[in-house]
Amino acid sequence: MLPVIPVTYARLYILTSICFAIVPAAVVLSAPVHAETDDQALCASDDTADDRRVAACTAIITSGKLAGKELAVAYGGRAYALEGQQEFERALADVNQAILLEPASAEAFFRRGDIYKNLHQPDRAIEDFDAAIRLDPKVPVYFVNRSNAYLDRHDYDRALSDIDEALRLDPGDQGEAIVNRCTVLASKGDLDAAMADCQKDLQRHPNSAYATGGLGFVFYRMRKYDEAIASYTHALGSSDLDPYFKAYFLYGRGLAKLKKGDNTAEADFSEATALWKAIAHDFE
Repeated sequence: MLPVIPVTYARLYILTSICFAIVPAAVVLSAPVHAETDDQALCASDDTADDRRVAACTAIITSGKLAGKELAVAYGGRAYALEGQQEFERALADVNQAILLEPASAEAFFRRGDIYKNLHQPDRAIEDFDAAIRLDPKVPVYFVNRSNAYLDRHDYDRALSDIDEALRLDPGDQGEAIVNRCTVLASKGDLDAAMADCQKDLQRHPNSAYATGGLGFVFYRMRKYDEAIASYTHALGSSDLDPYFKAYFLYGRGLAKLKKGDNTAEADFSEATALWKAIAHDFE
């Protein structure tokens, strides 16, 4: 299965993900001290490297100078960075604090749902995505990520329904959801429809590593292993791959190689799990 962000994962996510709602640092986290201002900016920015963001958010949280929604933002920023480091239990503790501080935050429930999905607890993930959707029913990525949790339960019809709702909410930016629908359909066994979706996105975005990787999964399910290997290899040629997606494409290529008796499959598996420890779970 090809999950959406993510992200972690999206941390391309991208691809299909949004960040934990971070209010601009200059508005929420203003402080007269230059060093504190630097930490606030680093904590608030999704462009900050995960290790630097954890350090910056920790400095803000432990300063004792924030409360309420402002402190929730800092916990949310650190949770996002910890998730990127695959420190899911620590990320969960932080997002729990954010929800205690701001229980009406749809973004906080969305983030916790994403963490639960990474912890392979799809039922709890769905509960949190449900809460996020109740609080804000017009955010397409909430439906896309809930579809991934349904996919983990092999509940393909509900997964497809959520993707269709995401497409209805945002008809002008369909690429990511269409690729997700491609992979849900492939998982369900509707391979011709899956192929049509992935090819549709590639016509619009011919350089999309995500769509090319999705096509690799469809070829794998079709037992066209040479084509699967070629698609995954092409996707791996992207210069800006998130570690999760690089791991996903490597592992998928390894599976296709294994079917062909290619002894380089193990190298792909090893590299994939070094990048993302639990990547094999997404192929179950």
